[in-house]
Amino acid sequence: MRTRTISFLSLILMILLPIIVEAAQDEAYGVVTNVVDGDTFDVTIEKADSRIASAVERVRLADVNSPELSTPEGPSAMDFTFAVLMNKRVYLDIDDLSGSGRDSYGRLIAVVYLTGFYGQPLASPNFNRMLVDSGHAVLENFTNNEFDPADWWSDQGSRDKSTPLESMLQNLLGQLLQSAGSEFDKVANYLWEQLKARLYATTTHLH
Repeated sequence: MRTRTISFLSLILMILLPIIVEAAQDEAYGVVTNVVDGDTFDVTIEKADSRIASAVERVRLADVNSPELSTPEGPSAMDFTFAVLMNKRVYLDIDDLSGSGRDSYGRLIAVVYLTGFYGQPLASPNFNRMLVDSGHAVLENFTNNEFDPADWWSDQGSRDKSTPLESMLQNLLGQLLQSAGSEFDKVANYLWEQLKARLYATTTHLH
């Protein structure tokens, strides 16, 4: 029975991991190693895509604008970004509308996602939204990139509306949880917890 259960879990992992990878906001990721101001910082790249040109890339948050350091509010915005991001891994959804994903200063334009307990990108809230919610930035919805800031606030309310894929995943989670409680050994339980966290991140991102 245990062998059949673990084989079933392996089959589900093979089916769903491509979906998880496709949905994740991880076109590139790395560790924040320098904060320039509230909306700009440097990332030492750990995973790159074709638009990454250097081992350390300067990132400019898409569609938000923090006060300049020369203003009274600028240092507070920088401190907030430093406190949340410095020495942390971040995931970058780089602008696809421009060929290079960069602005006129050569900075990557991105929506930035924080890292969860299992190392996965957290679907919500992204850091662009967090900076606005904290009062350290204002929205600037530039139409020359792919992003729509309205989406950053709509995901929470949409979670109550189940999609067919989400319903399937929720049913699957229930079945796996029942099996995990009675059949899995420690290794299988660990795999189950990882799968659960990744599936949750996927379903929340789909909204």
